[in-house]
Amino acid sequence: MATSSDSDQIDLLSSLPDALLIAIISLLPTRVAARTSVLSRRFRHLWKACHDVDLGIDDVINFESSRFEAMANGALLSRDPSNPLLRLCLHVGNPLSIRNNDLPASFFSSLLVKAHSLGLRHLTLCGAHLDPGSIISTIFSIDSLQTLELPTIAQVASIPAAITLTHLRCLSLVLNYANPAEFNQLLSQLPALEDLDLEISFTEVFTLSSQTIRRLHLFVGRTFPFTKFVAFSLPSLEVLCLKITTFESLPLPRIEGTLPLLRKAVIILEGLSNGAASAVAQLLKLVSNAEELSLDISESWEEKDPFPVLLEPGKDVPDFPNLKLLDASMCFHKHNLKSIVALLHHSPDLESLKLVHEAPPSFTFQTNQRKSDDWGSKLPTNAAGNHNYTHLTNLHLDHNREEFMKLVDKKCTCKQHWKHT
Repeated sequence: MATSSDSDQIDLLSSLPDALLIAIISLLPTRVAARTSVLSRRFRHLWKACHDVDLGIDDVINFESSRFEAMANGALLSRDPSNPLLRLCLHVGNPLSIRNNDLPASFFSSLLVKAHSLGLRHLTLCGAHLDPGSIISTIFSIDSLQTLELPTIAQVASIPAAITLTHLRCLSLVLNYANPAEFNQLLSQLPALEDLDLEISFTEVFTLSSQTIRRLHLFVGRTFPFTKFVAFSLPSLEVLCLKITTFESLPLPRIEGTLPLLRKAVIILEGLSNGAASAVAQLLKLVSNAEELSLDISESWEEKDPFPVLLEPGKDVPDFPNLKLLDASMCFHKHNLKSIVALLHHSPDLESLKLVHEAPPSFTFQTNQRKSDDWGSKLPTNAAGNHNYTHLTNLHLDHNREEFMKLVDKKCTCKQHWKHT
């Protein structure tokens, strides 16, 4: 092959079956796939049969509606009905672009109607706040959809009351000023929904209820008004990924609910201030049934002195009867290491423990006053002579656990105590 000419290589590629060539071209963005038509007559129409179509308005300033219309017509509107469309990604760009006089909302609605007729299964819209009206009504009428990814929806009320997404398994969207009752009503009309990726903003109280959701990714942003309370009623949930970002000493939202089938939890908390331990402890109770628990926690850069993050001194420690793997990344000053030791006492089946020390930021006046000894790692030194990382296995064996406890006892000099029940 090293001595073959360029034409020989093209001929070899052209000899592949149509189905394989289409699969290869489908891996390219549509605007790139269309360029394969200049290779030879063989490739001229293959890109129009790709199962995946990616249409985008990338830059409003240089946007030419005629070119976009031509691409949309070739890839979608004039598509042969015998070529099914499985996936459509529509980049509508800046909010101004979707309101452009040359491309009204009805044009995008016509694209979705055509995609529906071609058996569309996976739809992604990105880049703008979704206008209520014809577009959103059309989206929620595509009954063949299995996955749906949407940009920000300002009001759930703009979603039609009666929808037919009976096959939808995965939903991703951003909600501003969410009305929990309206959103839960929407979820009740999605009988096949298993995966929910949700970001909420400008919402003080949020409740989430579903009988079918098995995997939840929830991001609570730092907005005002900030979120104060979140409640779950998710009896089928198996995997939870929760990220909460706070700022300017705002309190951490209180998270409550019951998750009886939870197997894995990933908790990311950013910018915690002194006093957050109560809300964190409540969150740990929520995920206490998990077999795998990952914690990634950082304190606020405004805090000068280290403080307990995971548990409240003097309060009961939650039991983790099923926990087998604990992975924690945080600043392991004496308070946090003491908390981890307390969790170990309440995790009888724990087998694997990974602890990673994350140094706090040091770019403000307050943090410049921090004492390095107070905020430095108190983890035991590992075999490599590094005290910023610890990975232990087989902790369910008594002698391994006892050995680790002896090491951390030398490091834990905090005078505060937790109740062991």
